[in-house]
Amino acid sequence: MANEEQVALLKQGTEVWNAWRKKNPESEINLIGVNLSDALLRFANLSNANLVNANLSKAILNCTDLSQADLSNADLSNADLSHADLKHTNLSHATLRHTSLIGTNLSDAILKSANLSKADLSFANLSKADLSNANLGSANLSNSTLTNADLSNATLGYANLSSAILVEADLSNAILIGSQVLHAEFTQATLTGACIADWQISSSTILKDVKCDYVFRTYDDETEQFTGLLPVNPESAFAPGEFTQRFQIIASALETIDITFTEGIDWQAFFQSFQDLRTSRPDEDISIQGMERKGNAFVVRLEVQAEVNKAAIETEVKQRYANRLAAIEARYRERFHLQGAHLNDLRSLLKHERKENTRLNRAVETLALGQQNLVDAAKEIQAFRNTLAETYNTTTDAGKEQLMKELGKEVEKHPKWRRALKAGGIELIKVLCAPIGVPLEMARVYLEDEDA
Repeated sequence: MANEEQVALLKQGTEVWNAWRKKNPESEINLIGVNLSDALLRFANLSNANLVNANLSKAILNCTDLSQADLSNADLSNADLSHADLKHTNLSHATLRHTSLIGTNLSDAILKSANLSKADLSFANLSKADLSNANLGSANLSNSTLTNADLSNATLGYANLSSAILVEADLSNAILIGSQVLHAEFTQATLTGACIADWQISSSTILKDVKCDYVFRTYDDETEQFTGLLPVNPESAFAPGEFTQRFQIIASALETIDITFTEGIDWQAFFQSFQDLRTSRPDEDISIQGMERKGNAFVVRLEVQAEVNKAAIETEVKQRYANRLAAIEARYRERFHLQGAHLNDLRSLLKHERKENTRLNRAVETLALGQQNLVDAAKEIQAFRNTLAETYNTTTDAGKEQLMKELGKEVEKHPKWRRALKAGGIELIKVLCAPIGVPLEMARVYLEDEDA
């Protein structure tokens, strides 16, 4: 039971409490099981206090000194402990759901089996803390320090660990499903047995000298078991440095967005929507990395910075493309006054043309064969076309004609450009000319090799 006299003093406020503690520095603080929910105890001196099983939910405890206190099994859910001092504090089995621990000192704290789900631990100091078996699901640990922390068997599913320092941290058998680890540092951390399904990693993630014998790439929701063992053979283990090398390469590959077209592609609509996307996101440096065919689908791969919201970009480009297709159909409908069956015929025709466009252009096939010089030549042609587009008015047929005439003359001067156009064929011509609205037949007059 709690000391009722001490409870009464504490309920009089921080000033009275701190004055009493100053006069009685040797007194043991017994607040076992006390109910201090919603209490205002900012800057209170509760160091070395016994708060086992205490109810401090929704309490205001920011900047409070709770160092070396015993808060095991305490309820601190929704409390404000930002910038508080909890070093060497015992919080084992405590409930800290939705608790604010921003900038809090939790170094050497015992948080074994604590519930910290959805807690805000950004900028917190958790160095050497014992977080084994703790629940940190969806917690914000961005910019936190977890050096030498014990996170073995901890749940970190969908936690934000961006820019966190996990040097020499123990994450063995931890759940890292969907966790965000951009700019996080795992130097000499232990990841053996961890489940890293869908973790958000990038080339900014530091995996230097990570200690890892094996990991799990997937998770079975029905059985609640880690699956997808790597290495596949349960009798083998990663060689020293293999984990770092393997996942640093994967991280680089993840800095792309695949836009898949299952019903063909309208190049003009796509490139216009892509330019609109770049205009709406001028600081994100979005570019086209490549194009390829996968079965009956066509994939355009966008290259983006690691930190951007890939899902938002994918949604936006698809929506812009859909809007462009709708606008094209509307123009046809208005021009030819189509309706009913005739309108359905138009839609079928447009869909057929888009499917024809998914034939993998030979320029991309050439790239796959490793002839990078021809791909570079295609990019040079595109760059020269962009320069001409700044000179000639491409909103008029005369301007388009003049641009293509000048482009054709320049192509004749460069044998490498001619080889690139021959390799890329009609699909490359479409890619070059669709963005500026040049009709295919006009482009073919000036760019196709008559001897091909």
